[in-house]
Amino acid sequence: MAVSSVLITGTTSGLGRGLLRHYARRQIKVISVNRRRVPELEAEYPAVRFECVDVRSAAGVDRLVRELAAAGELPDVFLLNAGINRLDNDHAFDLAAYRDVMDTNLFGVLNFVAPLSALPPAGVERHLVAVSSMVKYGGNPYGLGYATSKAALSACFDTWARMRGGIGLVFQQVVLGPVDTGIYTMPDRFPGWMNRVKKLSSVSVERAAGAIARFASTRKKTLHYPARALPLFGALWMAQQLLPRFLVGRIAARGRHRLEGPGRGAPQPGQSKAHAGGQAAETVLDRLDQPDR
Repeated sequence: MAVSSVLITGTTSGLGRGLLRHYARRQIKVISVNRRRVPELEAEYPAVRFECVDVRSAAGVDRLVRELAAAGELPDVFLLNAGINRLDNDHAFDLAAYRDVMDTNLFGVLNFVAPLSALPPAGVERHLVAVSSMVKYGGNPYGLGYATSKAALSACFDTWARMRGGIGLVFQQVVLGPVDTGIYTMPDRFPGWMNRVKKLSSVSVERAAGAIARFASTRKKTLHYPARALPLFGALWMAQQLLPRFLVGRIAARGRHRLEGPGRGAPQPGQSKAHAGGQAAETVLDRLDQPDR
């Protein structure tokens, strides 16, 4: 398929911004959907149509889809990329944080599928591309919402890819591995040797954006990218199944301690060590909270 127009959610940073840059440089019409305005971004890409819509709002997304349909401006490809990550399963399960992740990562995609699937077929194919994650195979137990939202997203798109033929929608998903963005590398939080390993194990945003763009122009169902990361996440899944529970907990705790960094997590007067550690980990993981990935 020759793509002439694309809608991308979550373009303020990371992969979403890389996808916007990829298409804009090729003079393909881009509709960018973010929950907040970023004047610098909009000034950099004057030819891009920027829409301020919170993907968590079913009514807001429905209104946008219907406006585009009425104007005959529905794009060829919907790249449903927006996502966040929160600390939601530390010393206690934080239902509010978990729900916030699910609302963005899962329902932020389903809110597009619902109105698009209700439109009458227009004689053209439109590709809906969801960005899932290899984390679903071996997720961080402290970010439970992220792993379960991505697993649920993949399950939905697997089902729709099988049963929704004939309505003019092609359901595709990108199961994404390590990409060289700040959310993955966090260079100021890890020693030099680990940063080098992370660099070697990840791909650049530009390469990832190019691979996703090529995939979106096909009718293929799933893209695992980069494929070389699959064995790593398979090993993580196997370890979680086989290692004793107490050992998994200790490994996870050491990982959290690394995230906290030196000097973090010290209890304040009247504060327990557990509570202080949770606050420190949340402070770091707030950096992973990408309102628009």
